[in-house]
Amino acid sequence: MQNNKKAKRTKLTKEQIDVLQQAFTLFDTDKSGSIDESELRNAMKALGFNASKEEVQKMVEQIDRDGSGTIEFQEFVEMMKKKMLEDKNVEVEIEKAFNYFDDDNEGAIDLEKLRRVAADLGEECDEQTLKDMIYAADLDQDGKVSKDEFMMVMRKMKLI
Repeated sequence: MQNNKKAKRTKLTKEQIDVLQQAFTLFDTDKSGSIDESELRNAMKALGFNASKEEVQKMVEQIDRDGSGTIEFQEFVEMMKKKMLEDKNVEVEIEKAFNYFDDDNEGAIDLEKLRRVAADLGEECDEQTLKDMIYAADLDQDGKVSKDEFMMVMRKMKLI
C-alpha cells in the first residue's frame, strides 16, 4: 500500500558518498585516516550541518566502534547517512551553509570567500583545489557560485 509521502531513502547515492569522501579527506588534516571531534565539526559545518561541540562529542561516542576517540571513514559515512536521510528540512541547513560562505550577502561565493572559510575552519587548501571547487559548482562560468547554483549542486547530490 502506498501513501502520499515520499518513500524514505535508506541508501546514499554514489555522488553523496563521493562528496563525503572529499569532505573526510579534506578535514583529515593530519592524514591519519580518521578525524577527531574538531575535524568532524568542521566537516559537518562545511556540509551544511551545524552541531555544537556537545552534539559532536555525543555523535563520536555513539559511532566510534573501536573506542579510539576518532572516526574512520566508514563510521563517518554511517553518521552522515543518518543526518542526510533524516526527515527534516535539509534545504534550510544547506541555505545556512551558503550564507556562512556568503558573509557579505552578495548572493555568491567567490574564490576569496572560499579561501576565507577554509582558513576559518583551519584548513590549508592550495589555490588549485579552491579553484576546482568553484569551477565544479559555477554552472554559468562567471567565477562565482550563486545561491541557485549552490542549491542545484546540492539537489544533484540529492542532499535536498
